[in-house]
Amino acid sequence: MWLEKAGDVEGARTSYQSAIDSGHPGIAAMAATNLGTLLAGHGDPRGAAAAYRHAADSDHPDAAPLAAANLGSLLAQLGDTEGARAAYRRAVDSGHADAAPRAAVRLGELLLDQGDVEGAREALECAVASGHPEDAPEAAFSLGYLLKQQGRHEEARAAYQRAVDSGHPVAGSMAASNLGFLLAQLGDTEGARAAYRRAVDFGHPEFAPRAALQLGTLLADLGEAEEARAAFRRAADSDHRQATERARELLADLG
Repeated sequence: MWLEKAGDVEGARTSYQSAIDSGHPGIAAMAATNLGTLLAGHGDPRGAAAAYRHAADSDHPDAAPLAAANLGSLLAQLGDTEGARAAYRRAVDSGHADAAPRAAVRLGELLLDQGDVEGAREALECAVASGHPEDAPEAAFSLGYLLKQQGRHEEARAAYQRAVDSGHPVAGSMAASNLGFLLAQLGDTEGARAAYRRAVDFGHPEFAPRAALQLGTLLADLGEAEEARAAFRRAADSDHRQATERARELLADLG
């Protein structure tokens, strides 16, 4: 690990392999996981997959699930969707506090790409239920989007709200924006207004300016010109080039 931090890739690779060859039930599995990550980051995906498989096949309570989750991501990048699916499932079934939720999110995305909507929904719900501080909010946002596409608006609303309530700076911000758009479509202008304001308050450099634009447009349609101007000004004062340009156009339209 010290050699890897020092940038000595070949030295780290040799040391990890020595630990793997020792056959120690704990150290070998952890070394295989680390070797997989090292090789994946330095242009050897086949070697990385072999290392991850070695760790995943161990009984180590941490290394095996983490390696399975990493193997799933690697195989998905290599186009082996069936292998990725099996690896993700293995990590999910482990119940590991970190690996299982992460794998459930990635499995949901993979299944959605394959057209297995129900399988994707189940995987995302599993990740949401984990309560993981990083993966559960991301899964809640993705689940909300999936449910909205299915026309299950109340369930989508609840999923988005869960992501918003998590306070996650990225997933929460995206979910608040999407929730505002959904509620506006459903005719709940007060709910939409609150959701857009929540998205703006997150302060995300990409999503907050866009939400400010949407909020301003909503307020302008409601005849609340002064509040609309304030929202547009917030977007115009951001560092988001597209939002800034559009906000200035809308401010000019308001007069």
